[in-house]
Amino acid sequence: MKRRFSVIITAFFIVILLSACGKTQIDNSINSSASNTETVTKNAEKSVTEQITEKESQPAETTAKKMLRIDVNGNTLYADFEDNSSANALKEQLLSGSITLNMEDYGGFEKVGDLPFSLVTNDEQITTEPGDVILYQGNKLTIYYDTNSWNFTKVAKIRNSDSSLKTMLGDGSVNVKFSLEDE
Repeated sequence: MKRRFSVIITAFFIVILLSACGKTQIDNSINSSASNTETVTKNAEKSVTEQITEKESQPAETTAKKMLRIDVNGNTLYADFEDNSSANALKEQLLSGSITLNMEDYGGFEKVGDLPFSLVTNDEQITTEPGDVILYQGNKLTIYYDTNSWNFTKVAKIRNSDSSLKTMLGDGSVNVKFSLEDE
């Protein structure tokens, strides 16, 4: 009788211990799932700009040795990127493939075209020079063939640009292809 009672008491404690272990595992599983859902939701809510800014703090070896290639009217121009978050964001976009913009003359000193996306800006008061590639209002890319002073974000500078740049860009509307190329 004592032995039976001892077995029943032992079995009772084993059942209690096992049920407590199962509850802890279920609670941990529920907490883990909730945490993963919260992380996914937070990441989905981040803007493209925030995600690009986070990437900039990480080493960007894929774009570090790239230059901007500009194809227009049968001419190929090369530009060196500026060292700012706007230029880095443009490089990141171009890693997905080239973009072609329809660019128009504006003010007798630049070609301007609308980007299919917006980029973070780093505007500062500057006077442009021929060959400057400027981000304007976060969603327009301009190539300057003359000077202008305003609050702009410079993203690149065309190599060896001179007075012939206006002739290369042509008059009126022109399609300009922007892509990355290894240095």
